[in-house]
Amino acid sequence: MRDYIIIDNDDSARARLADDLDDGSFTMEEEDASGLEEGKDGKTTNKTCFLKIKKILRTIYKAVSSVVGLLILLAVYSVIGAAIFRAIEGPHEKAHRDNITSNREETVRVLQELSSNLSQGLVNETQWNLVARGLLLRYEETVVIAQKNGVVNSTKTPTWTFWQSMFFCGTIYTTIGYGHIAPSTDLGRMMTMVYAAIGIPLALVCLADLGKHFTLGLKLMWAFSRRYCNCRKKMRNARRGKYTPDDVEDGNSSTKAAIKPGDRVYYGYKIDDEFNIPISFAIGILVLYIFLGAIMYALWEKWSFLESFYFVFISISTIGFGDVLPAHPKFFLLSSVYVFIGLSLVSMCVNVAIEFFSKTIDKAKVNIDRAKTKAKEKAKEAKEKMHEVSKTIDRAKDRAKERVTEARDRVTDFAHVKRRSTRGSPSSNRASPSSDDVKSETATPKSSPISETPEETPTNT
Repeated sequence: MRDYIIIDNDDSARARLADDLDDGSFTMEEEDASGLEEGKDGKTTNKTCFLKIKKILRTIYKAVSSVVGLLILLAVYSVIGAAIFRAIEGPHEKAHRDNITSNREETVRVLQELSSNLSQGLVNETQWNLVARGLLLRYEETVVIAQKNGVVNSTKTPTWTFWQSMFFCGTIYTTIGYGHIAPSTDLGRMMTMVYAAIGIPLALVCLADLGKHFTLGLKLMWAFSRRYCNCRKKMRNARRGKYTPDDVEDGNSSTKAAIKPGDRVYYGYKIDDEFNIPISFAIGILVLYIFLGAIMYALWEKWSFLESFYFVFISISTIGFGDVLPAHPKFFLLSSVYVFIGLSLVSMCVNVAIEFFSKTIDKAKVNIDRAKTKAKEKAKEAKEKMHEVSKTIDRAKDRAKERVTEARDRVTDFAHVKRRSTRGSPSSNRASPSSDDVKSETATPKSSPISETPEETPTNT
């Protein structure tokens, strides 16, 4: 690392320092470290060590946070757990197996002595039966106690071998839990809880990361297959004259237009780690994986295809009844890898289903909002139409009233005209007096002949 002495007027030194910073050969951290190393105080060396440790930890974190790093960490964690559980449960199991063996040997020896004494006449048959029953009951109690403490198989093959212990660790952090092997000591049970508390989150992180990478791979397969099918279809249509060759070449123009800088692009398609692939495609891949696993276990074990399919489904769905278990420990590693990949596929399918249903719900909400808006608009339109209809009805009522009034006026005028016409005709006057005349005659009283005097008529000069 070169020494830089920067003076206010020295532009060349500044230019060389800027070039080295751009090239990456000299960083500000190195400058700080060099400045700290030049100091004579002990604090500078501590800061330098702290920077180195920080850099190392950052490098380790980057390595561990990758998929390969997480898988290696989980494998190391499995090996450590297998060693711990074998060290805890192995001696306990061995003690119970040795107790069964010694008790069986003692029972055989005592029965031989009793048989020889019976043949010599030292004991009778009743005594022989009592002693033999007691020996067999004691042996049965020893076997039952051993079974309660985890000795579930024959006494020749131990349960807590290294591979069986590693298989037990896998059933812990994958939450499958077949139950065919379990700790019987208090220390082993406490370690199981601690191991599960650390291992389950680690396994979930691994499964989630693997699920994302499987999603990337499946999206790449889906995009490539769609591109291949679309190209074949467009070429076929072009041969029939429906499309031109330019349309076939520019078939991915819409896809390329949606690509932004910084996106992952494979074969001209944008690929991201979102779980937005078709749910039918993801479920089809999972079913195909289960079928391949069933064929694999049917070849390894003496199982039928249905038993193999049942075991695979129970395992990758984390149900784990434990009624069907593989009997060949040499295939343990391949079986563990297969089950772990199956769990990753299940995790991916669950995320894809969640994404699918969430989008479906969002679309349903949008459709419901649109329907509500349309219903409000239609209700508003209907209200306006009803208002217009009410106005029209009011207008019709007013017109009807006006027409009725006009009709009444016409009838009244016609009646008056008829009355006038009947009054003016002479035949009607001769025939019979009108009602008005009768009324007038009855209204004016006649003068008596005594009081009636002729009026004096004036003389004309």
